[in-house]
Amino acid sequence: MKNNASAGDISLNRGQRCDGSVPEPGNEVSPVRGLLWLGAAFCLAMAPVLVVSPGIVVGETANSRLATVYALVHDGTWYIDRPTEASPNPFEVLTVDKVQAANGRILSSKPPILPLMMAAEYAALNTFKGWQLTDRDDLRRILRVMIVTLIQIPYAIGVLFFLLLLRLFMPDHKRAALVLLLLAFASPIPGYACQINNHTPSAAALCGALYFGLGLYSNKLKPAPWRFAAFGLLSAFIFVTDIPMTIFPATLGLLLIVKYPRRSLLWATLGAAPLLLLHFSLMWSITGSPLPVQTREAMYNFRNSYWRNPIGVDGLNESRWLYLFHMNFGRFGTFLLFPPLLFAVPGFVRMLANKENGLRMFAVAMGTAWTFLTLYYVFATNNYGGAAYGFRWHIGAVPVLLFLSVPQLAVMRKKYQWALFTVLFLVSAWSAWECMQAPWGASHEWTCRWIFGPVF
Repeated sequence: MKNNASAGDISLNRGQRCDGSVPEPGNEVSPVRGLLWLGAAFCLAMAPVLVVSPGIVVGETANSRLATVYALVHDGTWYIDRPTEASPNPFEVLTVDKVQAANGRILSSKPPILPLMMAAEYAALNTFKGWQLTDRDDLRRILRVMIVTLIQIPYAIGVLFFLLLLRLFMPDHKRAALVLLLLAFASPIPGYACQINNHTPSAAALCGALYFGLGLYSNKLKPAPWRFAAFGLLSAFIFVTDIPMTIFPATLGLLLIVKYPRRSLLWATLGAAPLLLLHFSLMWSITGSPLPVQTREAMYNFRNSYWRNPIGVDGLNESRWLYLFHMNFGRFGTFLLFPPLLFAVPGFVRMLANKENGLRMFAVAMGTAWTFLTLYYVFATNNYGGAAYGFRWHIGAVPVLLFLSVPQLAVMRKKYQWALFTVLFLVSAWSAWECMQAPWGASHEWTCRWIFGPVF
């Protein structure tokens, strides 16, 4: 897109790569062929969730939300407990993710927006199709509809946004297609895209927030009000589905405020306001406070609470250093299970060292965000995200890591580099396949089976 940036602006020159280099003569790709490459890559990226059909897992992450869905539709309340004389909520007894409000009633500990959307869908299916959550076959049908509409469609939109982001910064369409395929075949995102969870839609929204936010910051997208509003809306969606991941759009938003103070504060705030107001008003009405229940330890310490005496992976007592190692390079290590993400390290260094491409502050922002996110998980958690494949709480950060990898992947020329890339890709593809077959379960990663042993 043409712009009128001055010499002091940070936009890249036409044809310039993310690392500042320019494609070699004769290696340019025609726009039509480039679009065909990217279109084919998008279709291929959707193959895992469309072709592979793993069974639906009705486990903790689904039951904790279904308890709220059942209560909203059948009882008209957010509270998942019932009077002793009534039959219990069928999903409340199947979940440990619950807390006690100040009035003594029991709630799911999950943020309210995703369960609210699930409840709206179930109410429609219950009314027009007669499907019941308590019927085993109906439950599978209901979850299939929810997975398609609330997880897989957002995943497809996220893949499209990530493709658009790569197209802004990678004139080499083949390599842009390669990075996109890393997202689809060498990351945990598609594995979780076949099950009910909050991380897949959050990661999809992050792809969109990166596209609009970085596109505006780099002058590659015209600073139109609707683009700031879209950035705000997507950032708010990340917050209401996966609060810690908000650190990435938040730091990018600070860069936008410095560059476009009035437009960022006005239009991004307007874009974010509806979702944030809904979220905080629901939290206030349900719990008596806008703060996440995860910040209120007393709510977990009610009588008969599982969290008073957690067991298994939830009852670990590892040192912080050991926990840090295993979340990144050990049993559940993000960079051991999905090693192409390691290209983010040299990519970050290249992005930081290049003064001409306008992405240095973006690299600083993302590096800072990753550091704070890691420190938060090290000191605030101890169970690797529960019985899940890999370090579940890193799923939302995958788009950031892959984009930071772009400067390194853009300059790779040597055969040994591509040989190493191939090995790392195959390792990661195997992990992605395992994740898709069984995203939930304790110590079933190949790293646990072959190297470190089970966690407990």
